Amino acid sequence: MSKSADLSLHGRRRFGAVLAAVGVLVAMLGSAAVPVSAATGAPAPPSRQRTVLNDVHTDLLFVDHADGGLDVRTRIGNGDEATFADPADVLVQLFDTDASRLAVPDLPDYAFLGAAGDPMWLAPEIQDYALVWPGWSTEGIEPGAIAGDSVRFHLREVRGPGRVEVFASGPVGEPLRYFSSTDPAYTSGSWPVMTHAHANWVFTALGRYVLTFEVTATHPDGRTISSGPVEVAWFVGGTSTADIPATPTSTSLTPPRATSAAGEPVTLAATVEPAGADGWVEFLDGDTVLGHEPVTAGAATFTATGLAVGGHQLAARFVPRYSTDFTPSAAPAVAHQVTGGSPSAAPSSSPVPSSTPSRTAAPEATTTTPATTLPATSTAAPRPTSCAPTTRPSGVVISSGHADVAVRLESGRPVTRIKDGTGGGAPVWRPPSDVVFHLGDAATATVPAGPFDFLGGQGAKVWQVPQTQKAGVPWLGWNTEEAGQSGGPVTWRLTGVDGPGTVAVFEYDAFGQPKVIFNSKDGLPDSLDVPTGTHAHGNWAFTKPGAYRLSFSHTLGGTTATSVVTFAVGGTDPKTLLPRTTSTGCAAADGRLPRTGAALSPLIGAGAAMVGAGGVLVALTYRRRRTT
Repeated sequence: MSKSADLSLHGRRRFGAVLAAVGVLVAMLGSAAVPVSAATGAPAPPSRQRTVLNDVHTDLLFVDHADGGLDVRTRIGNGDEATFADPADVLVQLFDTDASRLAVPDLPDYAFLGAAGDPMWLAPEIQDYALVWPGWSTEGIEPGAIAGDSVRFHLREVRGPGRVEVFASGPVGEPLRYFSSTDPAYTSGSWPVMTHAHANWVFTALGRYVLTFEVTATHPDGRTISSGPVEVAWFVGGTSTADIPATPTSTSLTPPRATSAAGEPVTLAATVEPAGADGWVEFLDGDTVLGHEPVTAGAATFTATGLAVGGHQLAARFVPRYSTDFTPSAAPAVAHQVTGGSPSAAPSSSPVPSSTPSRTAAPEATTTTPATTLPATSTAAPRPTSCAPTTRPSGVVISSGHADVAVRLESGRPVTRIKDGTGGGAPVWRPPSDVVFHLGDAATATVPAGPFDFLGGQGAKVWQVPQTQKAGVPWLGWNTEEAGQSGGPVTWRLTGVDGPGTVAVFEYDAFGQPKVIFNSKDGLPDSLDVPTGTHAHGNWAFTKPGAYRLSFSHTLGGTTATSVVTFAVGGTDPKTLLPRTTSTGCAAADGRLPRTGAALSPLIGAGAAMVGAGGVLVALTYRRRRTT
């Protein structure tokens, strides 16, 4: 170190010592001159509003597998436009309207909902665009990530003014009970990974509810992994967000003893009503915040130290975590006297509690494609000596798993595609001509009693894609999530059926009654207007085994796309319905190409086009993966 630098450092040290001495002197003079109250503590976190969901599609429990555990988020919206939120920050509102306010039907199968005629409020399994459409999803878990490729959902607790029942409609309209707040036989259920499900959510009284779920699974090493408790808040009632009232609260402060000695800690105890109010209590000395504590079971306690000699006005006020849930309130101030000798400064308060742990969103899944090394071509490889054309099927057979007949925009124009989600990971968008749906023995069903003449009446045998997912059967829906945001609906038409029997596409309402969409038995075309951003499922029924080709059209913004969707029903071999390609794929015996000149030009042009299209596909796939 140089001499000048050493002097400079020495000077700074001397100056610092002087400042320290002056500081001590000022502190001593100040303490002798005026009383000093306890140091200011940290105020409570500010209240915030929940995100209210009341007329949108949502997966209340969207399960991810991350870092060897399970994480649950709430997905809001559809497709690429969907956003995610912490379930704790969400409030689901079920409107009190003619669409949701129903009476328990006088049907034995639905006695679990209550006595016939009793009122109930229902968020339906089938989307009603004027109501919230809640479901759950395991699409965030890749196949193979957990043992058995399935997770269990548990309903651990329900708090609210009435009962809660969650059920769906089975293949023949029968109720499939999932969760119940009163029947212990229906508190848990298993769902496979890559599943997206909806159900009917029934509440028997208006008011606020909190449903506590837990999701568990088995790690490949045998450990049980859990999401921990996940609370989903509901408000049943009103017709808009403005109709959600915050619950009034009251706060009281238990008076501490009237006096304390200088330096003696003073304990402050506050009570908040109702006991379930969620938030913090701030403790104050006049207008000065001493600190805050979370409310637990309606109570919060704080110890103040270092109160200055003299009189104090001690108070408490409740700060709700969510202003959507509770109102703030305050307790009247209580007088307190600190006695003793010379006033002294003991500027400390009880340690400020650590803030409530925040949930950390699961990291976005990243897919990387391993590099592919092509084998080197040996110069000694023998050349073919003969050329025999080969014909083989192309495309895919879908016999289980989730897929949609979808319309999407490509180059600004609507096209029909099969959104194939059966393989896990990002879905594959396939031309309908490359897909055959297979309905085997697992798809058979017997038509129940009721208004089912369009299927042949009671007792008839049909092969059916059910509205709810079933093992061994394709789960086929319809999808306009990537049809743009034009605002206008997509008109979906069934224009023709080529097959040995009739075809019907229909939905069940909440009580198992069919709502027919397409029915080839009474003539075609049939049409359905589907709003953009829709993803829905229904029943697809075929009355006889055999091969079927269904002609569809999608019209959006004056442009129509047509397609043919193929089904192999019953014992029909689906591979025989796949498109077939023929290839020669060999050279002449003397090593020369079998075609030259003008005869080869069309193939070269087609090859260049295929290379260009392949480049575009790779770019789009890369962009899709980056987006995902």
